[in-house]
Amino acid sequence: MNDLTPEVLAVFARHHGMATHTQLSNAGMGRTARARAVERGIFETRHERVLHLVSSPLTLEARCAAMCLAYPHGAIAAPTAAPLRGVRRVRHDGKVHFLVPHGHHIDPKDDTVVLHQTTKLPRNHVVKRGDGITLVADSRMAFDLAAVLAPLDHRSAVAALRKKGVTLGQLRRIGKELVHPARPGSARFMDTLLSLAPRPADSHPEVEVYEALRARGVPVEPQIDPHLTIKGVRIHLDLAVPAVRWGVEVDVHPSHLLLDGTTRDKRRDRACQRIDWQVARVSELDLVDLDATCDELAELYQARCQALASRAA
Repeated sequence: MNDLTPEVLAVFARHHGMATHTQLSNAGMGRTARARAVERGIFETRHERVLHLVSSPLTLEARCAAMCLAYPHGAIAAPTAAPLRGVRRVRHDGKVHFLVPHGHHIDPKDDTVVLHQTTKLPRNHVVKRGDGITLVADSRMAFDLAAVLAPLDHRSAVAALRKKGVTLGQLRRIGKELVHPARPGSARFMDTLLSLAPRPADSHPEVEVYEALRARGVPVEPQIDPHLTIKGVRIHLDLAVPAVRWGVEVDVHPSHLLLDGTTRDKRRDRACQRIDWQVARVSELDLVDLDATCDELAELYQARCQALASRAA
């Protein structure tokens, strides 16, 4: 008799090859049939109450699903959730980081699982997906990453999360809930929060150039809109000092190297010149020696300030 009915296989398919005993029972596979499948090597036990269909690969998603199905009161923690969400500057270490509230004792018996405990994990701090995986919400991720990332990397990761929809209001609320002198990452999270602009940086190199220019006394702001419209399309500059109408474009996308891309860039620059905005461009090659490039940009900024002062005199 074939115990792997379409209903049973559908359960495994929905959860990356994982299923709980309850899910399989509800799909019509009884205890005896499940035990028989384990004995024959068709299933293997991954965690408490969770079975793995051996023919299904043990991907990162599969391992995460197994943990979440076994321990539904927890969630995939930021060091693993960030790579799953495609957040930049977070290197995955190959392990499943799992967040559980204090008071819940779990023992996954798996050296590829790293447990993290927290005193606060309300429902609005997690997102339950349809594939059996529960992740920390993006705003909670932004806070938790502050404990594991360097300052610049954290600012860049938070900028990436904002591009995915996290708002300043959400970040402020999560900070109000979690920031505490004894909680790791609190100071770094507040530093990042206080440095945020209304709109996020498009890329990590933009964050690097921003930090380097600010360190040189150039008061740039990210994502500035000079209220310029080109054929009905409004544009913004990556970094700028609006008071002197001076900006920087960080061109790291491959499209900037192609003819169409360079042509669009030149048209944008001419349009900016028509409203008396001076724009400097930074390429990927310029980033090889970031300090020298930003020294040049700082000199250009000072020259712009002097030119405007002379014009006004």
